[in-house]
Amino acid sequence: MVDDKLSKWTYRAPDKIEKGSLHVEVIADYAGIHATDHAFSEVRNHFFRFDKKEVIRTITDHPVYAFSTIETGFWIAQEALHSEHRNLVIFSNTAPRGDIKWEGEQRQAFAAGILNNGMPVFAVHAGYNLSFIKNDLNGLWEVKVPNQGTQFRSRDYYPKATMEILNGDLSRLGREIDIKTIPEIPKFAVASVDGYGNLKTTIRKSYLSPAVLDSPLVRIALNKHYHFALNTLGRGIKGKVGDLCMVSGSSGGKGRNFLEVIKLQMRAADEFAVDGPRDDLGKIEITPARI
Repeated sequence: MVDDKLSKWTYRAPDKIEKGSLHVEVIADYAGIHATDHAFSEVRNHFFRFDKKEVIRTITDHPVYAFSTIETGFWIAQEALHSEHRNLVIFSNTAPRGDIKWEGEQRQAFAAGILNNGMPVFAVHAGYNLSFIKNDLNGLWEVKVPNQGTQFRSRDYYPKATMEILNGDLSRLGREIDIKTIPEIPKFAVASVDGYGNLKTTIRKSYLSPAVLDSPLVRIALNKHYHFALNTLGRGIKGKVGDLCMVSGSSGGKGRNFLEVIKLQMRAADEFAVDGPRDDLGKIEITPARI
């Protein structure tokens, strides 16, 4: 008999999952940059290998910056909470490595979570991978799967365990994880760099002081670089080509948009020498410009 605590796993029963219906989105840093990598193909093939009931329709790749749990967590939430559809399954493996400072669970266990909207999320419990969905989790468990013995757990262990859980084998769900152990979203951080070089941040308009909101020009400090930017937040100000601007972004949820720093038809990321949203990149400082 399945432990009562697993009653929080509210994903639909296996007999309710139609053949060829599931969309698995793989959000991971295999390429090290915002591009696909051979590893995505291997992971995709192993999902189909262990799809014994042929419920997968498609598997898509979503690359993020190397070791960046903040970018991984940002996109897990954006896809699972704000771009979701009924048959979406999120699968992720971005694990902190090297000298980059990070917070969270040191063992970096592979975890399975179910969101309040019923969507399953499979990701590494480390850094900020789960921070952006922390308050939307109905339950979270460690997955009973080896966490050593291969350099490529995303291929050799995780797809098989994920498919078994989706197919109803809840014995694969181990220790329940206390949601409180997940770090909060770091404020005033770069969460993602898109293909245009726009800096997607974790800043909401409500975080800014009245002095900043009232200033048509602001000073932005990041990564030891300092620039003036136009404040377009509800002021009717529109920049021209080449202008650096602080704008309301397209991510974060309706009415709760995260801000972005953009350079019109150019790359804001280059202005601040940001090649990617490292977990330890540091805070963004925004102050009113003194003219």
